[in-house]
Parts: sequence; structure tokens; C-alpha cells
Amino acid sequence: MSTEEIRATIKKSIANITNINLEEITDSASYKDDLQLDSLTILEIAVDAEYQFQVTIPDDVLSEIRTVDDTVRIVQQHLVLAVA
Repeated sequence: MSTEEIRATIKKSIANITNINLEEITDSASYKDDLQLDSLTILEIAVDAEYQFQVTIPDDVLSEIRTVDDTVRIVQQHLVLAVA
């Protein structure tokens, strides 16, 4: 799966969970500062990413997720680990 496919899937997930317009979700958007999301919503996005991509992201790594780019990067890393 390409980076752009991962990014598009994550952005659609964010839009569905938060009701934020897809065009307002930029790659570098901070979940807390730019999108005004609380920690529970951020966790929901991360759990949905785990489900969508069939990966398991450890709790200590989940706490590092702050932006859309972070989510994409972490999903990519765990997809590679899942294949290895």
C-alpha cells in the first residue's frame, strides 16, 4: 500500500470520526492544536487505523501520535513490521 493510499484512508477516518471537512485536514495538522481534538478522539483515530490496516500499535507508540503525518508514519512502520 502506498503512502498516499495510507494518508487518504487516515484522512477519511479522521473526517468520519470528527465530522471535520476532509479538505480541512492537512498532512501536518496537529490533532490538538489545529483540529481541536481531545485525547479520546485521537485514541479513536489510532484504534481505527489499527483496524483499517490490520496492525497493532503499542501503547507507548500511540502516545507519540500528534499529527496526521505521525499517524501515517507509524502505520507505515507497523505495516513493514507485519510483513517481516
